[in-house]
Amino acid sequence: MTEEETSGQEIPELEEDQPDEKNNDNFKWFVVHSFSGYEKRVKRFLDIQLSRKYPDKVGEVLIPTQEVSSTHRGSKSIRQKKLYPGYVFVQLELNPEMIMDIRAMSNVSGFPPMNQGYPQPLSEEEISRLKGQAEGSDRARVVRVPYSVGQTVRVTEGPFNNFTGVVESINPERGRVRVIFTIFGRKAPVEIDFSQVRPV
Repeated sequence: MTEEETSGQEIPELEEDQPDEKNNDNFKWFVVHSFSGYEKRVKRFLDIQLSRKYPDKVGEVLIPTQEVSSTHRGSKSIRQKKLYPGYVFVQLELNPEMIMDIRAMSNVSGFPPMNQGYPQPLSEEEISRLKGQAEGSDRARVVRVPYSVGQTVRVTEGPFNNFTGVVESINPERGRVRVIFTIFGRKAPVEIDFSQVRPV
């Protein structure tokens, strides 16, 4: 089952708008452990139902993601990949009753590491690093390349269309691959965009 299927606890779909940003000096960041694939449903519960029951005690709710670029048969696609599958990060002014409500929620296994005792908040350094990853301040876009150094590839477009060569190096940051072609008996290295090359 996935989070799109009906579970024991229904979340109103019409009220999925994010709550207004709140400022609360008592807010701390906590990690809620959800069942894999149900992160968005847990986020809606925290954003809507928990926020209603505890006004001004629920702040920002995050499911950190990162762009992943992949190239298949010359076609480039980008999708959002969860950085921490099974975890939702939430600002709370936590109290014992709220802890029980979160632990009792469908599709939640509690607070890591063992769902025992009083949950421990994240440090400011930890949450800053986490937000930096999600916002791309680490300048890291994950690129999945369907070929490797030493592999034979064929160019699918551009001035070297239909040329076959061997991958010499890959530059994920620039989205470029360096290919060695043999032209008139001489080796010629050429840099080409990922989207213009596919494995033979």
